[in-house]
Amino acid sequence: MELDPPLWEVPNRQDFGDLSTMVSLKLASKLKKDPLEIATQLKGVLEERKEEGIEKIEIIKPGFINIFFAKNVLVNSLNELIETKDKFFRHNIKKKIILEFLSANPTGPLSIAHGRQAVVGDCLGNILKFCGVTVEREYYVNDAGKQLDLFIQSVDERIKELKGQSFQIPEGGYQGEYVKDVAKAVVDANPKDTKSFALDYVLSWIKKDLEDLGINFDNWASQQKIIDDKKIEKVIEKLKEKDLIYDKEDALWFSSAKFGDDKDRVIKKNDGELTYFASDIAYHEDKIGRGADELINLWGPDHHGYIERVKSAIEALGYNRNILKVIIIQLVSLKTKEKMSKRKGTAVLLSDLIKEVGKDTARFYYLTRKNSSHLDFDIDLAKATSFDNPLYYIQYSCARIESIFEKAAGKKIDLKYSEFLQSEEELSLLRALLQFSYTLEKACYSLEPVFIIEYLKSIAALFHKFYETNRVIGENEDVQTARLNLLAATRIVLHCGLNLLGITPVKKM
Repeated sequence: MELDPPLWEVPNRQDFGDLSTMVSLKLASKLKKDPLEIATQLKGVLEERKEEGIEKIEIIKPGFINIFFAKNVLVNSLNELIETKDKFFRHNIKKKIILEFLSANPTGPLSIAHGRQAVVGDCLGNILKFCGVTVEREYYVNDAGKQLDLFIQSVDERIKELKGQSFQIPEGGYQGEYVKDVAKAVVDANPKDTKSFALDYVLSWIKKDLEDLGINFDNWASQQKIIDDKKIEKVIEKLKEKDLIYDKEDALWFSSAKFGDDKDRVIKKNDGELTYFASDIAYHEDKIGRGADELINLWGPDHHGYIERVKSAIEALGYNRNILKVIIIQLVSLKTKEKMSKRKGTAVLLSDLIKEVGKDTARFYYLTRKNSSHLDFDIDLAKATSFDNPLYYIQYSCARIESIFEKAAGKKIDLKYSEFLQSEEELSLLRALLQFSYTLEKACYSLEPVFIIEYLKSIAALFHKFYETNRVIGENEDVQTARLNLLAATRIVLHCGLNLLGITPVKKM
């Protein structure tokens, strides 16, 4: 009988042990039996197979089974963690993922909403890579199509304005003040190709903002190149061979409804213009053709209805539709007592937010909610130098540990003393440190960086509780060395977690 994972989890409370399972409750409905009866039977089997490192196995109503590791297992794991550092937590997931995120149209500067997609995507890349995945971070540049044409027309009209000529922004065009900046740059440079120059100029803004956020892409994929390389025509021919393309009202249609979409889709309009969807079909086949085992796309909430459409095309081309996983990143709003600038248009720019709070703070607060939840970015809290600010709280733990090691100058880490750890606060912190591996798996498979944020907050809380009740420097040598070992492991975990978030751990505050 198969059950959906996970079968074992790390319980929320340490008094429930190191591992817990509710498999008895899952089986109860299938076997039509009392979950406590099933739990008792399973406990008996586990007791027979119990290894030396298990201290006890207990049952909690209505049928949870909790396992407690023996202290020697915790101590041995602590010593291995200190010796191997972050390698202790690394996984070896052998697959290649093309992670496409942000991909904002190059028609203007990045907004705060774009920033969330950028940070979540970059952080997911870090986590997946840490877990052994070969990751290619990709930005898909929509450098063709109606929106770009409207942007260039808007720039052309602003150029007329700068020259004192009459001008008229086209219907649906771009009104932001930044368009004037692009127009002025065009006039100053006097390039042969206004379109290419304006596109590169806006992309330079985007790349600068990403650089300021600590984000680099491996690939910048071009929609125009896909068109120029005739990849759209090739994919249309493939679908025609499968009898999945038909003419209607002088347009070309793809029979996407046959693969789960709610209706068929136009891929070439009656004026001969290819739709964005046609480009996206070719783009996704191109990614699969580059040897990707999985495609992960981060999209905004306005793209939710687009998911089934693209999956239907992937399936129609003969691939597994589940090769594509789409994560919808919800919007962002700012919460602050001070008014943020909107001098470049109607939205607050990402560049303004970075200037206001800094790279590390921006990254941290972009990750404080699940991807599917709307994010209220509290600027006042993010800038607060108090324990109410969770990033400050975590970084203060890093700084305090560094301070302790400075005071302990000359004292070496000696693993044979780790067995002297025995207080409740010591063992609670130790157990939590070893659970980082579980947190990583959870973040990796759910594609939710927020789990690392929550974990680091809990480690900081346990560290401060330990520090308040357990003196390190000045204790007898056995206890002092054991506690320095524990702090060395805590530093490894805190630094590893922050580095995965793209945040630099501090040494002093």
